[in-house]
Amino acid sequence: MAQQIIVCDDEPHIIRAISLRFNRAGFDVKGATNVESCWRMLHRNEPPAFLIVDDFLEAGPNGLELVRRVRNDANLVDLPIIMLASQDYDLAEYKEQLSEFDIAQVVTKPFNPRELLSTVCRFLDQEYEVHAPAFVRHRTLTPVS
Repeated sequence: MAQQIIVCDDEPHIIRAISLRFNRAGFDVKGATNVESCWRMLHRNEPPAFLIVDDFLEAGPNGLELVRRVRNDANLVDLPIIMLASQDYDLAEYKEQLSEFDIAQVVTKPFNPRELLSTVCRFLDQEYEVHAPAFVRHRTLTPVS
């Protein structure tokens, strides 16, 4: 069974880009466009998610609110979270909270979906396969440690 990853971002094209790359690597990706729908998804999905990719700046409650909820939920407290943040946004004022909430990593937008996949696999401690189109030679990539 594929490991489930939830991507929470208010920009649907970001969810699509991540989903395409991660689905090819064998992950089951669920997308949520806001904190509330992501929260509901976390509580109703079986099997549970293995990781969350969360946008820092979302409309309404932001990504840190989702992280706060996850870290205060006994069933989700250990779930790895990777935050996405715009390169224009200064996260310095949130440094303490990011550390306190044990954010696995902050990835700056724009990002390369392949590099994000490598980062996720490193946190899940697994190798991944890239399923290339038929005209491209198949190869296995191993995340860099």
